[in-house]
Amino acid sequence: MLNATDSFAGPGVPAGLRVVPLTDDPQRASLIYPDEPAFLTGNRMVFHSSTGPAVCRFDEGCRIEPLFEDRWPRHIRVAPDGTAVFAVPRRREPEDRLKIERWDAGSGRMETVFEADGCLAGTNVPLTRFNLATVSSDGRRLAGSAWLGDGQHADAPFGVIVIDLTSGQARVVAEDRDFNNPHLQYCRSREPEASHDLLVQMNHGCHSDAAGKILCALGPPEEGGCDIHAVRDDGTAWRDLPWGRDGRESCIGHQVWRGEGRSAATVVLQNTDRSYGWADGTRQEVVAGWPVPARRDEHRGRKHRGARRVWLSKGVRRSRFCHLHSDRTGLRFAFDTFPRFDGQRAGMEIWIGSAPDEGVPLAFRYLLNSGVTFNAANGYHAHPILTPDTRWVLFNSNLSGRPQIYGITDFEWPSF
Repeated sequence: MLNATDSFAGPGVPAGLRVVPLTDDPQRASLIYPDEPAFLTGNRMVFHSSTGPAVCRFDEGCRIEPLFEDRWPRHIRVAPDGTAVFAVPRRREPEDRLKIERWDAGSGRMETVFEADGCLAGTNVPLTRFNLATVSSDGRRLAGSAWLGDGQHADAPFGVIVIDLTSGQARVVAEDRDFNNPHLQYCRSREPEASHDLLVQMNHGCHSDAAGKILCALGPPEEGGCDIHAVRDDGTAWRDLPWGRDGRESCIGHQVWRGEGRSAATVVLQNTDRSYGWADGTRQEVVAGWPVPARRDEHRGRKHRGARRVWLSKGVRRSRFCHLHSDRTGLRFAFDTFPRFDGQRAGMEIWIGSAPDEGVPLAFRYLLNSGVTFNAANGYHAHPILTPDTRWVLFNSNLSGRPQIYGITDFEWPSF
């Protein structure tokens, strides 16, 4: 493998750290978003290439190959246990038909697991509106979102929809005007009860027109900002996560289940920061918490009387964290930051953090500056993730002039 360590050298980079370019795409390669599973059994990472979904085989010298032999463009979601990829053809023929396929990571066999015409079975939701977002840990259910408007009224709700692959039926389990970008994530725990939990994001103050076009994705500070909830995938057991809604902090929309456990972690902004993290001198902290039973109309967040949370970035000077990714234990994390100038280049920094248990702050270590300057227009960010063995931190960078994926290895995890 080639060595790109010198390209990312800079102030504070740990001695002995090694950076390896994993892709050499003629146009663009990028990682799957940090809140989504990306690894298959056999230490294979799924990523986005310019020719469609591809796989990097870490156990074979990081060899790259297409995920699907036919290379037909598909929208994909990797199963949490790495045994399968669920795929939706990006071009539907006919347009009013939905087909969801399951690609087996062991045999490479593709099978159709769900089909519908017109509306999702069990609902009156046109299937063309459904966006697949997440897969349950047992692989039996899929969840996504859809706009539920009638084309006549503004501020129509968006729905959280669950498809049961055993029955072939779909169900709208929750709906609200503020579910415009819910970042749905099934809990990765394999416990039968926990496997039904979904993280749901609410962007309070959202407004849309009669056609469902978003006019305001998030309201002003007085609306209380974004908050996060957990709900069972049958629509019951509504809970609050203890973040935001106190006038001081607001969720950024970057949250993850903490490994395969029942708690979660997020990055929070200062609620009155209208720069959304850009302004110099603002702080973006990392916090963790456990879902607390709540009424659906409360949205108390941090103010909930049963709130239980941990300030993970406590003690970090000039905390500027942005995206985060957790390993399966929930005790090791990778982070990027809002862009900072280190005296050599501006870019999103890459950090790691670890803790001995869920109840204490993380110990942090800086790794390098990715050179990515957070282009909000194209969504290209550093988006670091950990490999399952936590020996590598992977990240996006366009420092070479072309967006590619790099791996950091030979680093030491911080001690507690």
